[in-house]
Amino acid sequence: MRARTTATWICAALVALATGCLDRELEPLAPCTVSSLVAKLRVNTVEKVDVLFMVDNSNSMSEEQASLAVQLPHVGRVLATGDRNEDGVQDFPPVKDLHLGVVTSDMGGGGFPVPTCATTFGDDGVLITRGNTSLTGCMASYPPYLSFMPPGDAVRFGNDFACVARIGTGGCGFEQQLEAVLKALTPSTSPITFAMGTVGHADRENVGFVRPDSVLAAILLTDEEDCSVAVPELFNPSSTTYTGDLNLRCFAYPSAVHPISRFVDGFRALRPDPDLFVFAAITGVPTDLVGDPAHIDYDAVLADERMQEVVDSSGTRLRPSCDVTGRGLAFPPRRMVTLARELGHNSMVQSICQEDYGPALDAIIGKLADVLNRVCLARALNPDATGHVPCDVVEVMPGAGDVTRCGQVVGRALLRMSDPGLGEPAGREVCRVDQAPHGEGTGWYYDDGPAAVAACPMSTPQRIAFTTGAEPPTGTDVRLECLPPVQSTQSIAELGLPCRDDASACGRGGSALACESATGTCQLPCASDSDCNAAGLGGFVCDTRPTSGLSMPVCVNATCGA
Repeated sequence: MRARTTATWICAALVALATGCLDRELEPLAPCTVSSLVAKLRVNTVEKVDVLFMVDNSNSMSEEQASLAVQLPHVGRVLATGDRNEDGVQDFPPVKDLHLGVVTSDMGGGGFPVPTCATTFGDDGVLITRGNTSLTGCMASYPPYLSFMPPGDAVRFGNDFACVARIGTGGCGFEQQLEAVLKALTPSTSPITFAMGTVGHADRENVGFVRPDSVLAAILLTDEEDCSVAVPELFNPSSTTYTGDLNLRCFAYPSAVHPISRFVDGFRALRPDPDLFVFAAITGVPTDLVGDPAHIDYDAVLADERMQEVVDSSGTRLRPSCDVTGRGLAFPPRRMVTLARELGHNSMVQSICQEDYGPALDAIIGKLADVLNRVCLARALNPDATGHVPCDVVEVMPGAGDVTRCGQVVGRALLRMSDPGLGEPAGREVCRVDQAPHGEGTGWYYDDGPAAVAACPMSTPQRIAFTTGAEPPTGTDVRLECLPPVQSTQSIAELGLPCRDDASACGRGGSALACESATGTCQLPCASDSDCNAAGLGGFVCDTRPTSGLSMPVCVNATCGA
């Protein structure tokens, strides 16, 4: 399979002060004093993805389940190969260890005699094992979740998953979509509890499905609004507290259902890094409101007249948000849209009001690919006309494993051996990664184009990407070291900020920095090394040398060689 350039997902935390220098001359005067950015990156290549489908199994979902089942073999193949449109070209890193599971929206009727809600707990967020034997090639039962690892049969994997996901209808008409997902994925040790004091299934009935180091995704297919109940009495047909038509109870008594904050907090708590959780729903939003998956205005969706909850003329149901001939109705999913908005850039809502779910699922796959490809930077760099940025990516290789030397990864050159004096583990190779502007060549490149805008939060639309095959091995310590400064949008001046045109910039926000005229950057004036230490510049010394070429003594990184 041919491969396009891709980016490796990296956890990045930017710090304002330099902690290391490059073995090259970038500036004629004291190069260490102009280093304004060191991005310390810990490479944790995500190779595991756990995807939970919540499929509404109420009586109105027959056509929708059929449309989903048609697409699921494609979804399984794409995730397993990284080939989004199956044209033989890899579009994102293929998932090396994939889990797929299914739960339903049936969480029971709370012990009350509710039509279609046959039991107290329903399917209860437990992973479905029954297969749909009415489909050709399907078995009667399957494991609680399906697993795929290359070089397995991706086609068979996708087909098997379709057998489980087309679960049939007849489930409880009080759909508790969000509660089903939360209970399925929450461990029993969590402080979150569920109906009648029960606990989550992640480490019990659903044990093994969710891995601690995976990207975790929840994908919902439903034509109804969520009714994750906080007060089961809401379901009691004879209740004197909650009266009126059962079909309108969740709408009429919103205080009896769980607040959206329960699911925002609960889903975020499932991953040590919330960016590793993806939420998506194919639900009753009109198609024209979500036509551009990369730019969904959730406030506009919620404000649309079709998305308002209004009792229709029958007095027994809400007005549909969409009505597709031959496929039935869908109703305003305001809670799910609100949840997607609150969860942020790793969320997506698509429309169930269409026959072909291929585009909707492709958009969701794109969101997963964004997470697998992500290495977003908090601030922009300064590329020249060729796309080159005045930065280096420097790696300290892992101390153990299959890849420990620079020469084992393309686009690397041995820089030196690690130095414990710089806080580096002893005995490791330190590599410089070749820069490949615009992804042309082998190595890393700065990306602030459409792919970065789509992959990263709106506030940080830029990233570092690696060409295919040049991704850092898992466990590598990576630094992005930039000289001269990055573009600063901070309200407080930072070490290395340009000041030739505006010397007052160094005093921004009450900073103690001053404009050093020889380098034209903001630096910290000093009289002795203690001034540097007092300012929090560990490892820096006061450069008072007459030969420094500086206009005044300033704190510099001692490792650059005084």
